[in-house]
This record gives sequence, structure tokens and C-alpha cells, in this order.
Amino acid sequence: MTHPNLLALDRHVAAAPAFVFTLWSHPALVSAWWGPEGLHLATCEIDFRPGGNWRFVMARDGESHLIQGTYHQIIPEERLMFSYRFPEFGVQSIVSLTFTPEGQGTRMRFLQTGFPNDEHFTGHKGGWTSTLSILEDLILKLNGIGSVYPTLPPAKLSGVAEDLMEARRRHDAEATAAPAP
Repeated sequence: MTHPNLLALDRHVAAAPAFVFTLWSHPALVSAWWGPEGLHLATCEIDFRPGGNWRFVMARDGESHLIQGTYHQIIPEERLMFSYRFPEFGVQSIVSLTFTPEGQGTRMRFLQTGFPNDEHFTGHKGGWTSTLSILEDLILKLNGIGSVYPTLPPAKLSGVAEDLMEARRRHDAEATAAPAP
């Protein structure tokens, strides 16, 4: 039986431990999969070293939520442990992940403890389940297998990309509005 204040998730993913571990270590990589579904990271700051801090702002439809923490243990390709603070809801917890080679992939074991009540435990279980599904989907896409998950968080576009998209939209609108010769 699992302790009611311990969220344990176990996933097998189709990538080597080094690759899966790396997906947790760099802002550009974390931003590609961090969920849960419907949310994206508007801010992703990572100082990936023991004692280093991380700070994410999850956003959806103008609403944002700050989560942050400190890395306590980093053993490349094997283990990651960090504090996880969600000040808005009074959640102060510890997350640990292990990455173990298994077959052609990695067994990723996720543990989080420190929930103030059952409601937060249930909410985090749903959130992490969705987030890890998005991570699995990203790994499948990177392996050329395709997508099994309905949506990924929207990519954050650079200002240049947004300008190019707007210029293309204006061009297309003008082309359809222009009278035929």
C-alpha cells in the first residue's frame, strides 16, 4: 500500500537514461514538454546544479501559476531530487526521480511527498500524470513514431517568428482581398 501523502508514478519511456535525464535539465527542453495539458511555461529558469534554483511560471488564457524549488541531488543519468514549492496553494514538497536502463528504454520512477491535504495530492497526481504523458509523447515524436497524445503545449515563438507569421497573415489577407485582373 502506498502512503496517502506519497505520490508514486512509474513509467517506461523509449529512450536511454542519458537522454531522458537531459530532458529535465535545460530550459528549452523542459519548456517543450512541461504540462499539464492546456498549460505551457511562460517562464522557465533553471540553474541545474546541486543548490541551484529553478523557477517556472505555468500559464493558460492569461492565468499564471508560479512553481519553484531548489535542486538537492543531481546524479547524471541516474537520479534527480529537488524541492517543489507552489506558494499559491501552500504546497512545499520534495520530488525525486530515478532513471534506470530497462530493455531499449528507461524506467523512470517519480516520487513526490509533502502535500498539505488530499485535494492537493489528487490535483498533483492528475497534473503529473498529464505532464509525464506529454513527456512520453515528445520522446515518441523524437523517435519518429508519431503522436499518441492529443496535444502538446504550444511552442513559445520568438519575436522574429511572430513577426514573420504576422507578415504572412497580412500578405495572405491582401492577396485574397485584391480584385482579380
